[in-house]
Amino acid sequence: MKILIFSRVLFILGFVILAATNIVVLSGIAFNRSGNPETLVTLTERELQLPYRIHEENSGLTLRLVWRTLGKDEDDMYDYSCWRSPAWFSVEKLAELGFKIDDYLSSNDNGTYYKKPISKEVFIVIENNGEPFRDVLKRAEKALEKKKGLFKLNSEDKTLRDNHKRAEKRLKRESIENSRLFAIDAGLDPGELRNKYNDRSRFIIAKGLVKLNYHHNKKKKEVSGIISRLSIESIHVPLKHRNVLDKILAQDKPKKNKFQPPRYEVKLAYGSRLEPWIVSVHPL
Repeated sequence: MKILIFSRVLFILGFVILAATNIVVLSGIAFNRSGNPETLVTLTERELQLPYRIHEENSGLTLRLVWRTLGKDEDDMYDYSCWRSPAWFSVEKLAELGFKIDDYLSSNDNGTYYKKPISKEVFIVIENNGEPFRDVLKRAEKALEKKKGLFKLNSEDKTLRDNHKRAEKRLKRESIENSRLFAIDAGLDPGELRNKYNDRSRFIIAKGLVKLNYHHNKKKKEVSGIISRLSIESIHVPLKHRNVLDKILAQDKPKKNKFQPPRYEVKLAYGSRLEPWIVSVHPL
């Protein structure tokens, strides 16, 4: 009898905890979406990508927010990868975000190099289709001209021919497929960032994790900043917006090495808690 009563108490307790958790979650969502959106931006498949694989038994669908950074090296074919350090993420920016740079630079502990830096949550500014993207296009065009010129000088050289083809593909991919979202700044006060980047249809302010990267260069310690990830990069697609995406998923996948123009656009909103949700989805 005691065991039965105890089981009932556990069941009721579990139910209460589950209900309370759902209430907290739903209240948070309602608060985030109350009032006017903090940001309302129109993105395409370039920036909000479908998952690589869809399991039929899973009715849920999320879009992956794809963002990039722009590095210093113009000749680096992958200088825009999100795991690289942005050119603007300097020592001064790290200090502004609260990192104690002097502690790393003055430390005599060489083993510090191998220790994993602690990440810190800050506010990241993401720009859509702005100057960083135009800069990437210019870099790709410049690289193609350079590789094309070298190939013309010696058209029998296989390496030069391959480099020329890769440069062509890079420019096509940048023009047609790659994301136009770039992280351009970071700060501790979202209000100050919004005053600086006041176009709410172009600049997204989102929470993200950053960390300090330290390394030795010619026996000298140097530090730089890295954006690890945005706090929310997977965005749930409500059932009412699934129709367009389900039709696309049902189509045959494009052939390998064929560039796919964006097939849909999404109106994405960020609320008072800087959390995103999908407002609408339309085919292109």
